[in-house]
Amino acid sequence: MVRAKKSRGSSRKRLTITLDRRDYDELVVLKDRSKPALTLQYVINYAIQRLLRDAKNPQLALKMGDPLDG
Repeated sequence: MVRAKKSRGSSRKRLTITLDRRDYDELVVLKDRSKPALTLQYVINYAIQRLLRDAKNPQLALKMGDPLDG
């Protein structure tokens, strides 16, 4: 589930997502291992920014594959 909500007076958007427990746990481990400590929000925002940057590569769809093909 994904929901987007526009923040008042800002060009930023709020986004709510639901993750598999395993994915969530892996993100928490990733943030906890970082030095200096990072927030989960930062880790997820970084991942989104990297995906958007990489999306300019026409091979991205081939690299990503089918998300339902677990």
